[in-house]
Amino acid sequence: MLPTQLYFSNAVGSVLFVPESFAYLHFSGEPMSSPELRALYVHAANLLSRHALPGILADHRAMPSAFAAPDREWLLTEWLPQAVPPPPPIIRYAVLPSSSQARRLHTEEVLRDLEHYLVVRVFDDLEKAANWLKTESAAAPAAGPAA
Repeated sequence: MLPTQLYFSNAVGSVLFVPESFAYLHFSGEPMSSPELRALYVHAANLLSRHALPGILADHRAMPSAFAAPDREWLLTEWLPQAVPPPPPIIRYAVLPSSSQARRLHTEEVLRDLEHYLVVRVFDDLEKAANWLKTESAAAPAAGPAA
């Protein structure tokens, strides 16, 4: 894994900064409260904006349960449009989903909603996800803005 810097942490998880690459959201496995879960995502959006990061790696493997419906709705209808305002820049989203169907946030429906804002790929290996984001981050500046 690439070197990371702790950006934010609470009982639900951590937001780690991989300089010039991506934000890494890591869940702790502790029970999720709505305010702490939302704080995690608000800080992730701040990190993306502050450092103009082109990617997010969301490691949900330790997530103790799927997001409650109001939190999932908030993530898709409020957080995501604010974190990636239109027209969206090309932000890549690599996810390591929970192996438990009962704890899985990334259903086909959620993935389709995410794809309106992000380039999404699902991984089962942390290193492959990080390498995809790192490779794409390194290529992004060279490509330049679309004309």
